[in-house]
Amino acid sequence: MNSAKSFIKNYRLLSFIFISVLAIAGYYNQPAGIEKFSLGFEDLKFNARSALGLAPKPNENIVIIEVDEHSVNIVGRWPWNRDVMASLFEKLYEARIVGLDIVFSETSDEEHDQLLADSIYDTGNIILGYFFRDIATQETTDEDIDYLQDCAYQRFDLLSETIGVKEFPYAEVNIPVIAESGLTCAYFSTEPDTDGLYRRYPLTYIHKGYILPPIAVQMLRYYKNKEVELKLDEHGVKSFEIDDLIIKDRTYVRLNYYDEVNYVSAYKVINGEIPPEFFKDKMVIVGVTEVGVYDMRPTPVNSITPVVSLHYVALSNLLQDELLRTSKTADYVSIFLTLFVVLAISFIRKQGQRIILYMLAISVSGATSYCMFFFGNFWQHEFYTLAPSILFVASLESFAFFTVERKAKEVKKAFGSYVSPALVEKIQQNPDALKLGGEERCISVLFSDIRGFTSLSESLSAPELVSMLNKIHDPMTKVVLNNNGMLDKYIGDAMMVLFNTPLDLDDHADMSVLSALQLIRTLHEINIRFTEAGLPNIDVGVGVNSGNAVCGNMGSDVRFEYTAIGDSVNLASRLEGLCKAYKTRIVISEYTKDMCKMDFLMRKLDNVRVKGKNKPVAIFEVMEDTEERRHVKEEFDKAMELYFGTKFEEALALFQKLVEEGDPTSEVFVERCQIYIETPPPQDWDGAFTMTSK
Repeated sequence: MNSAKSFIKNYRLLSFIFISVLAIAGYYNQPAGIEKFSLGFEDLKFNARSALGLAPKPNENIVIIEVDEHSVNIVGRWPWNRDVMASLFEKLYEARIVGLDIVFSETSDEEHDQLLADSIYDTGNIILGYFFRDIATQETTDEDIDYLQDCAYQRFDLLSETIGVKEFPYAEVNIPVIAESGLTCAYFSTEPDTDGLYRRYPLTYIHKGYILPPIAVQMLRYYKNKEVELKLDEHGVKSFEIDDLIIKDRTYVRLNYYDEVNYVSAYKVINGEIPPEFFKDKMVIVGVTEVGVYDMRPTPVNSITPVVSLHYVALSNLLQDELLRTSKTADYVSIFLTLFVVLAISFIRKQGQRIILYMLAISVSGATSYCMFFFGNFWQHEFYTLAPSILFVASLESFAFFTVERKAKEVKKAFGSYVSPALVEKIQQNPDALKLGGEERCISVLFSDIRGFTSLSESLSAPELVSMLNKIHDPMTKVVLNNNGMLDKYIGDAMMVLFNTPLDLDDHADMSVLSALQLIRTLHEINIRFTEAGLPNIDVGVGVNSGNAVCGNMGSDVRFEYTAIGDSVNLASRLEGLCKAYKTRIVISEYTKDMCKMDFLMRKLDNVRVKGKNKPVAIFEVMEDTEERRHVKEEFDKAMELYFGTKFEEALALFQKLVEEGDPTSEVFVERCQIYIETPPPQDWDGAFTMTSK
């Protein structure tokens, strides 16, 4: 045993080391397949944040002028004539800075080209856009290169000979007459992650040796009237600083998407519906959002997102210092800490407690990651924490199952056919439960019995009888076990079931009554199958009582069984016998009724004095909750009130009416009322009916 325990401890430690190394290696290398799954898993945080209303608000001074569907429908299909674009730009002179997610790379009508160039120049605040290509449609000219030189970062330090920034071989820029009219220029190219979604924004790309800024950064430079201090090394951007904003070790920043974007329609600007004063001191980005233009990208928050909104989000993030922050150190600490907690939990002996604590530890780790995202704009790669932790748990529990707990599983399998699985589980956890003895506890007891089984058995052979019993007991046993009952025993055609022993069951009264109802429903299904098979239909009676009983192993050291004994058990058996007398299928005691929390449809049947007892017990029938049965209950209750009030003639009339409506139980009271009308009960009659047999 000691060597086994030592082996288990060594296995835990080896698993911890192996999975820790595996997790760190996976996080460091991030294989494409795993990274795609990780990114999608982590995107759920955006949905959760939006659902909770915790998404940040974009800067109010940033506006997108969108060439939307409405504008295209009125002005015409994109691209628009350059005189139209000129009329749009002329309205933006009040803006602080304007960035274009548009490029005018091809010549048009010379007059219109000049008109547009003059409009851009006169407005004096427009940053022209361009984009990069991996494959050339035309070579970049010297004039283009000179033009881009003026748009490049001016202050930068190269910390190594090799710079880890993506370099594009080709750029598509504005035609010269327009290029010369702008304040400066900036690229609007972006790149997706490995799964095709756009989550990041490049702080710089290189073209022909020039280190160039994107639209959002260029607009920020001119808005703040500050230069960017850039440091580059073999890994990319070592440091990015502008004013009080500092970004370390990130060539691509992770965008913190908003739930809302401030759009205005381009057509409303052109026709003057939105006046120039609206844009005073604002940062304006002009781009296309009309779906037919295909300038759309998938993002974590929307499968169809206009590219122009990426620049909007980036600019607002930079301006408000809301970019999602990441930290490899924090991720490493999270991985090791969660795995270590899982390792510590694995030393707990009880599997149930371990599983709960495993789930709690992993949930806390995930919840912490979400809270850091919600309230700190911190992006943790929790997939690389949660996945190894779950793998570690699976490894530990699988090992436990196939070694230490394997014998216990075999015991459970062996005994599970004879007693309830829950009882086997308890015996496994506490072998002392097998010792003789018992405890007094409040339980609910259910008895069911097949009516007329003796005569039925006479018409069947022994094999046929056994087969028929199995077809009855199998589905009925499943009903009570599914409701946490313990099948105590089969007594020929009868069945005894205990609730709230040996395991605690707070709602044992409800479960016993629910089981009784479901047994009757199951009976209907059984009879359908019997009819189809040419077998006779059966009927059952079910009695349920709740109260104290002695529960435990009864018998001798050689042979014993777990059962319950006491008056409450005997009463349940007698209530089952009353089903036939009252022409019903389910009879429960007042004690069970009082303990029920569920709203069952019941009617009081009688007060009965069982044999050997002086105190009468109120008994009730449980019925299916239908409109028809509610009517029967209502009329029956009225009749019973008259009956107990010794108004037998009035009660008789109501009972007879119920009999005519098909209520067999009322036949019992028709007969009683007729007897009491002829021979009235004594003056001290308490309304109870005395049972003369068990």
